[in-house]
Amino acid sequence: MNKIVKWVDIFVIKFWFVFSIIVFFVSLAIKAQYHMDDYPYFKWNSVVDIALLFFLIVCYYFLYRYADKIENRVSYPELWIFFGLMGVLYVLLIPLKPFSDMSYVSEGASLFARGDIDGILASDYLQMITKNLKVSMFYGILGFFLPKNVLSFRIINVFLYLLICHFLSKTSKNMGYRYTKIIFVFVASYLPLLMYCNHVYYDLPVIFLCALAVYFYTKERNLKNVFIAAVALGIACSLRVLAFLFVIAIAVDYVFFYKKELFAEHCRKLIILCIFGAVVGGIPKSCDTIVNYHFRIEGAEDESIWTLFWMGINEEEFGFMHNEIAGGTKNFSDFYNLLISRNMEQNVKLFGRKIFWEWSQGTYQAQRYGFGLDATVVLDKFEYETPITRYLMRDEQKGRQLINSFCRAQYLVWFFFMILGMRKMNNSERERYRMLIYLMFGTFLVLIFYELKSRYVMHCMIPMVMLAVRGLERSKGAIHTKNLNRCKTRRYP
Repeated sequence: MNKIVKWVDIFVIKFWFVFSIIVFFVSLAIKAQYHMDDYPYFKWNSVVDIALLFFLIVCYYFLYRYADKIENRVSYPELWIFFGLMGVLYVLLIPLKPFSDMSYVSEGASLFARGDIDGILASDYLQMITKNLKVSMFYGILGFFLPKNVLSFRIINVFLYLLICHFLSKTSKNMGYRYTKIIFVFVASYLPLLMYCNHVYYDLPVIFLCALAVYFYTKERNLKNVFIAAVALGIACSLRVLAFLFVIAIAVDYVFFYKKELFAEHCRKLIILCIFGAVVGGIPKSCDTIVNYHFRIEGAEDESIWTLFWMGINEEEFGFMHNEIAGGTKNFSDFYNLLISRNMEQNVKLFGRKIFWEWSQGTYQAQRYGFGLDATVVLDKFEYETPITRYLMRDEQKGRQLINSFCRAQYLVWFFFMILGMRKMNNSERERYRMLIYLMFGTFLVLIFYELKSRYVMHCMIPMVMLAVRGLERSKGAIHTKNLNRCKTRRYP
């Protein structure tokens, strides 16, 4: 068993290491882009793109050199206040009108907060898209005592954004990192995450719940912490099935970590694992039962998940969602028949473009969800006018383009330092980072066939930042050692 676990660990880590190197270096030439008309495309990098990337690499390195000062001189309340004000200012200065799915989710959240069951039952969208009905319920419960408007739900998003930063910082302490507050700073200053505070949808709630689960799981693998992690993941899985990737990664890590003790001490470890599985599986099932009984009309049909897999292998836009080409609900047979209808060359071209775009686009489409669709009249797009709204009207504006490039550069910098953090892992390090790397590997496998959207890899910021900080620590240590060796070999007159 030990040899099998070691072989699997080495294979997954080396695969992800090589894959990440390929994506990073190809990204230095080719830029995966998202068009505001909702389709993916590629173009060559500009001088600004490359300059921003190397500029941010230097900035992150020098910021990490002051990690000890941040750790000793800055408190968590100060970090919460500073970045909390930044989040609140963001949603106040960019008062985006809800659009697309967000408009239905926001409206549904207001209906839940007011207790308007008739309004929920009358919404064709919420009756069809059950997963977003549950997202509306999540925001409605949290916003029960707040004003029933979209600003309240965005303030909830700011709070979730801060909680994500806090628990990732605390997770680094569980994993033995020397500096933990620097991770709070890195995550809170990650512009795509901040921009999602404007988007009342599943993204921030699910990432928060998964970050909470990772925190408790890495704290100590006892029954209490595993149970809390299971509850958090159960709620997350109720909102989006992609959260099951965390469940699988944690379950595999738990089995590999306790491979010798699973059946010892009256199978105590195995019982904890079974409780974890029962809670994670039971919460979504119970949630579906409650929602279907109380908040859905009789005969309401669910959206088929196979429609999203079928969409994920369309050639027109290499897997990107477009309802007009779907032609109705799909099942597994539709997905399978489309997959085998093509030859090898077609599939290699499709999946090659899709995988590269998914993992290198970098903004998680935050330009759409943070700033909204293109418009020419301010009040067509925003609730009210502010000093900066006129500079955010269209994606081709210079300010918007610079923000897009900055977001992508931040992502690629994390990707670069993540690669450095994965180099030369020994057995104990592979064990420590196993769950995080397996999470990214599992996401990679699922998204080969699933609908293409770069936001679907947003949860991978959790393992990315942990490994990136490890890469920064190793870079700092390597440069420090090199400077010491220079001093020792230098001859003085």
